[in-house]
Amino acid sequence: MQLQLITLVALLGAIASASPTSGLFSKRAITCLKVGQTATATWKNAAGKTCKWTGTVGSNFGANSANGGEYSCNGRCGAGCTGSALGNVYTQDCFSHDICSWFNNASGGASDANCGAAYNAAVDDTVGGLVAGCSQSNPSNAASKPSGQPTCS
Repeated sequence: MQLQLITLVALLGAIASASPTSGLFSKRAITCLKVGQTATATWKNAAGKTCKWTGTVGSNFGANSANGGEYSCNGRCGAGCTGSALGNVYTQDCFSHDICSWFNNASGGASDANCGAAYNAAVDDTVGGLVAGCSQSNPSNAASKPSGQPTCS
């Protein structure tokens, strides 16, 4: 049992620190975010423009009526505050994906034209963020739609 646990931890560490050229994921950096801090989500849309929006990590936009997504706990790697996840990991890539998804009514994960690249960048954060110590308690904020729109240029 102990050997299995050591092997699992070693495997998770290897995934979290794999080289950027490994081909498994296109982006390897994991940046932990703290609930309540201000962060800037950045993504490239289908038109090739870089979009940015600044807001609060852990914010709760509520349900998106266009795509049915749950946007509580923005920045958490997983669906909303209660969806499937490994711990309550909050990272920059997961924040960028959540915000991109909200504003673009994204669906389809990696295949979404506007947010697919942000999704792909966040995939390794789900496990790697846990290993990196990005897990924390979820907030319990009331739903409030975001003010303002992203800027894309």
